[in-house]
Amino acid sequence: MEIIRSILFYLFVALSFIFGTLLTVIIALFEKNQTKSFQRSAKIWAKLLAFLSGIPVSIEGDILKNEAFILASNHQSYADVLLLLAYLPAHFRFIIKKELFKIPFFGWYLKKAGFISVDRGSSEKAHKLFSEAQDIIKSGENILIFPEGTRSNDGQLQPFKRGALLLAFKSKVKVIPIAISGSFNILPPKSLFFRVVPVKLKIGEPVSLERFGSKFEEAADYIHTQIKNML
Repeated sequence: MEIIRSILFYLFVALSFIFGTLLTVIIALFEKNQTKSFQRSAKIWAKLLAFLSGIPVSIEGDILKNEAFILASNHQSYADVLLLLAYLPAHFRFIIKKELFKIPFFGWYLKKAGFISVDRGSSEKAHKLFSEAQDIIKSGENILIFPEGTRSNDGQLQPFKRGALLLAFKSKVKVIPIAISGSFNILPPKSLFFRVVPVKLKIGEPVSLERFGSKFEEAADYIHTQIKNML
């Protein structure tokens, strides 16, 4: 049953992505802000897929709408992107690894939706990312990051990458810690078939990193602890 459900779901994912993208392209032609069109379409698509997957998701907490935040979430599974996009009560842009932008058609869509590619091996591109992200925040949009840098291999919270929260620290933007638990069992590493298991999504209170002064490591440890305590 798990195999059949997964095959049917993936088939629907592919077909709905193609149809949805074509429809979005047509609609975007008549709108001034095409990026918003692709972002809106992505959220609708994610909500539809999340609903059809049958995965029960409980949400605790909320995100204020009157200012922009850095949303810092743990990363247990590929399913996280879908579930966060579908259920987080806010619009945001992902900062995600550059490899996803190389996937045919999907990578093109990510660019059109304004999601940001991170290349940890290039200091020049990292500087460009920082500048781009700051402009997005100044425009009033939220940005979501995975401070661990990649998916967890065992479902446990991993240490943060050195520069993961540097954007928030330098731009003095408040950070909202987010914990997603249960998604590791939906699509474990090396598995192609997903399982329907309950997921909990907890949204913490905004944290101002200015209180830590120049102590960046201490600030990162604090956010790490906040996420860990919510899991």
